[in-house]
Amino acid sequence: MITHFPPIDGSSGVAVGDIPFYLAVAQGAVEGYSNVSKFGYNGSVGSGSYESVWETGGAYPFMTTADQLEVVSANSNDTSAGTGARTVELQGLDSSHNLLTETVTMNGTTAVTTSGSFFRIFRAIVLTAGTSETNAGDITITDQDTSTTRATISAGNGQTLMAVYTVPAGKTAYIVNFNFSSSKDQEMEYRIRTKNGVTDAAWQLKEYVTCRGGFNDFVKRAINSVPEKTDIDMQAKAQSTSTATAGFELILVDN
Repeated sequence: MITHFPPIDGSSGVAVGDIPFYLAVAQGAVEGYSNVSKFGYNGSVGSGSYESVWETGGAYPFMTTADQLEVVSANSNDTSAGTGARTVELQGLDSSHNLLTETVTMNGTTAVTTSGSFFRIFRAIVLTAGTSETNAGDITITDQDTSTTRATISAGNGQTLMAVYTVPAGKTAYIVNFNFSSSKDQEMEYRIRTKNGVTDAAWQLKEYVTCRGGFNDFVKRAINSVPEKTDIDMQAKAQSTSTATAGFELILVDN
């Protein structure tokens, strides 16, 4: 493992030995460092309230207690021996904000319940599939007690698109860049907000930008640090109804 390196400065030119710093982190070659890439899509952002950039739409409903999750497809081909998705991996946190990963075997339009209880879920991916090589239908992930949708894998995508994340216990996150785009040449607003996982914590705005269509990418020079157990939510608002994509890159450092 590499244990010495220059400070992060937001430039891909920073190197660890002969390897660019961010590549070294992605390879797991820098002890105590890891990277996270989050990207999301919202097909119908309006001009009213801010919406999180995730496939289900609306403001993301962060869980208040840990719960088992239910995974179900809208298509019967997403099953253990079907032509669609066969197994799906869920990635999130447990009630102590420690990383929790579980793989479930799909059962088509019948919900499958996880054995573990999740306090957060921030990614789900199709691990194995039949001849279609991806999920045939929309896969919905809800919590068992309230049936609130916490993640969606749209048909054919093979994974969630959600610009939402929670920093695990024992880690500090650094936002090194973020990006956003829309389907229309019109005024759009984007913001990144965070809320620490302590009693009565409030949402705080960390980034706010406006743009007109197209793809925009911001590399951070003065990097925002985000403490452990903190939720990160990237949101958008449009002048008139529009699709929105957005994402952010994090470096995680062991505390």
